[in-house]
Amino acid sequence: MDLLIKNVRAVIPGHADPVAADIAVADGRIVEIAPDLDPVDDARVVDGQGRLAFPGVVDAHQHWGIYNPLAEDAAIESRACAQGGVTTGITYMRTGQYYLNKGASTPSSSPRCFPSPRASPTSTTPSTSRR
Repeated sequence: MDLLIKNVRAVIPGHADPVAADIAVADGRIVEIAPDLDPVDDARVVDGQGRLAFPGVVDAHQHWGIYNPLAEDAAIESRACAQGGVTTGITYMRTGQYYLNKGASTPSSSPRCFPSPRASPTSTTPSTSRR
């Protein structure tokens, strides 16, 4: 262990609420999560001050069900997350029609999603005057 993060509330699988714990790290990898761990040798000790900890990789920008059906994306993307070490994901889950009811690739749908910078604030029709 070369890093010990003490006094955190760890959000971990199998527990409905955060767990009071310490997190031991060796060579950049989490090696143990348990209460009252003792530092070894010259491990750096950091006080987590009772803050929440999400051990693992957090992917805070995911989009599921945008260009594929939600059920298909959920299976594919969750498997990809697990293979890449993502333990926590924050995702926008589309449960209805495709965005703007378009299933096209991003370049062809972007003009409908993002109006021209010359458009007036109340209109999505491009302005013909120069500002």
